[in-house]
Amino acid sequence: MSLRCNSYLQNGSKLKTVLIISLLLNLILLGVCLGLRLWCRNNHDTSVNDGALHGERCYSFGSEVNLSKDSVCVSCDHLGDDVRVEDTLYDVIVSSKCGNRLCCYRDRDIWSLIHTVLEIPDQRSTEGGDLAWWYNRPDAAHLFLDHSLSPPQWSPNNVPGVSFTNLPIRYNRISIQKEGLYFVYAVFSLDFSNFGPGIPQVYHNITSQHPLLTRTGPELHFMNKYGGFTKSGQNYYSSFLSGILHLRRGVEIATQISLHSMIDITKYSNYFGVFKLNK
Repeated sequence: MSLRCNSYLQNGSKLKTVLIISLLLNLILLGVCLGLRLWCRNNHDTSVNDGALHGERCYSFGSEVNLSKDSVCVSCDHLGDDVRVEDTLYDVIVSSKCGNRLCCYRDRDIWSLIHTVLEIPDQRSTEGGDLAWWYNRPDAAHLFLDHSLSPPQWSPNNVPGVSFTNLPIRYNRISIQKEGLYFVYAVFSLDFSNFGPGIPQVYHNITSQHPLLTRTGPELHFMNKYGGFTKSGQNYYSSFLSGILHLRRGVEIATQISLHSMIDITKYSNYFGVFKLNK
């Protein structure tokens, strides 16, 4: 009996060793398979477009995508994969080789305006490229923030050909001269790169007030709030407010932000404007 028991023990020990080796080999094989799968995925992403790495968007298009030279396109991945051109105000929606989507306008005036603002030379004919329609509009203004002043002030003179006003500017406010419907808009771009880890809360608003009714205080029309949380890698944010208001003669429109130290001081980052919609 003792010899038989010893034989069973020896066989059991060998079987246990075989099972352990088999388990280790399966784990190694599983690791190799996972590594190859990840390598293939990364290699595929790189072969499509190097810019797609690290979460960056890529906009490399195939020969089937034909955009006119007057097209102005913006990223519109946030609209989802099922959105159609008919559901938007755009003229065409195209997809890159990586699957990123661009929504495009076909408008020579918008194209010319953007090229002027970005100081991109127009190599084509200047016919139709005159921006007089932009800065000769009555009851309108488009101001950029002048950072040479302290505190910064809205100015119609610091970006020639783009910034302008056909309305009086009083104490950093735009004064309305004719009653009617107006489209009012304002952008503040914020730079958090020197703040952290917490981002302080910032308030941006658009208000109106009549200079002869100072005791009533400003009337709040639009407001945006941002910050009050821990920064997670994003160092820049743009606050955009806009809307249509019925404004009376003499009313002054203003836009403010609660923390000036966060304002991005690059040339075109902050602007404030208004134009009359009805005659």
